Amino acid sequence: MGTDLTLEEVRRMAANAGLTRLTDQHLQQLLRATQVAQMRRAAMPTADLTPADEPAHVFHLNRHHDR
Repeated sequence: MGTDLTLEEVRRMAANAGLTRLTDQHLQQLLRATQVAQMRRAAMPTADLTPADEPAHVFHLNRHHDR
């Protein structure tokens, strides 16, 4: 999937994700956002990345309750 996506392709992608009520304006926004995301991803140097380079998601559970 390149940056040469069409509005119809985006419409199909949205429908497959259950987004069937988007207007043409919404679909245009989704098309632009998808194209920008693809260009940014393509520009990232990923050849030397390892699993250790993946972002870590850290969650903190607060057990202290105010009463």
